Amino acid sequence: MQLCGRLEPLEWESEFFGLSTAKLHADPAAEALPETAFAAFARVQAKVNADDTLLLDMLQARGFRLVEGEIDLCISVDDASQVSGSAQIATGEDIALIGAAAGEAFCLSRFRAPWYQPGASERFYALWAEKAVLGTFDHLALLVKEPSGQLQGFVTLRQTASGEARIGLLAVLPAWQGHGVGKQLMAEAKQWCAANGISRLHVATQTGNLAALNLYLASGGKLSHSAYWLYR
Repeated sequence: MQLCGRLEPLEWESEFFGLSTAKLHADPAAEALPETAFAAFARVQAKVNADDTLLLDMLQARGFRLVEGEIDLCISVDDASQVSGSAQIATGEDIALIGAAAGEAFCLSRFRAPWYQPGASERFYALWAEKAVLGTFDHLALLVKEPSGQLQGFVTLRQTASGEARIGLLAVLPAWQGHGVGKQLMAEAKQWCAANGISRLHVATQTGNLAALNLYLASGGKLSHSAYWLYR
């Protein structure tokens, strides 16, 4: 059976990582993809539904390798509980702080070595946090701090459609893990959604990130989608 679809060049990622990159969009109705189509890129990504075993087998036969699994959850915020509202919206003065925290928290992502250069994942998520503060990717970042002003954690949010939003990044600093900061960040995110007329909050995490999965499930999340990332 032939692999059919199209390759979408990822210009921003190619420039950021210094690696010509494309994303495969499989489509049985499209033309077959010859080997020469893949040869134009140093890295080709594919995101495949976890239950699409036929496509998963086909991609692995064409040289793709499993990188990580991804779980998507949906959280209802219709009944978001009231919290203290102590979270602060990050400003330009916070960029360096949360950028460093993001780089430390997300060093083991699908942008890790050996697929990308060491340190690439840290740079990617630090820039993501910066763009959230500036409102140029996610729309804002909420910070939770202790009374002395020390950062404990942050969460970034983006409104995606009428009545829906998505968490981009959520990180608790190592010194504050196990102290309920993640639960507080989720409560603050849900309160922000409720205040902005948003009833559904989406979030994705790695299949192996059990701490994050347990946090989202405890916050009312329901599994909505599972997929695998593969690279060639």
